Amino acid sequence: MACIENLGKLGIRFEKRPPVQDNACKIDNPVSVSGFANGVEVSPASLMECRYAEGLSRWIGDVVVPRANEHLQSAPKKLLIGTSYQCRDQRSGTKLSEHAFGNGVDVMGFEFDKRPPLTIKFQAEGSPEAAFQSAIQKDACTIFSTVLGPGADADHGDHLHLDMRARKGDYRICQ
Repeated sequence: MACIENLGKLGIRFEKRPPVQDNACKIDNPVSVSGFANGVEVSPASLMECRYAEGLSRWIGDVVVPRANEHLQSAPKKLLIGTSYQCRDQRSGTKLSEHAFGNGVDVMGFEFDKRPPLTIKFQAEGSPEAAFQSAIQKDACTIFSTVLGPGADADHGDHLHLDMRARKGDYRICQ
């Protein structure tokens, strides 16, 4: 329950949900997140593990908002999510995806207050969009243990995959 209380203190807009159990896929402490304290909406509202919601909130507040103001001179208003909880294997098929535990999301893009939306993709080199996307992808590695996006592999050319998979020695994959 400490996590749920913390989400409230952080100003995250969410609904507590009952535990999820779908074969080996499960979320012990699920929440449906619809927005963050800084006014950034989550579209669509996304089901995730409570601790993951804390990390996503940190990334939005500590990384995305300041980098958007720095590189795009615009505040983000909406985080566009492709996949949050989904009971499925990793693409390799060898183990369950972190999506299967509510411990990962796929970020498709952002909407802003003073500029057109930004879709995650290969951006024009030297553009403010490229600088913003590169910064938020790189800085995500301080919060998430897996960060995959355009350039990582063919499967991640149109989104940022952010998860908190626990690995030995705090090993991180940041590509």
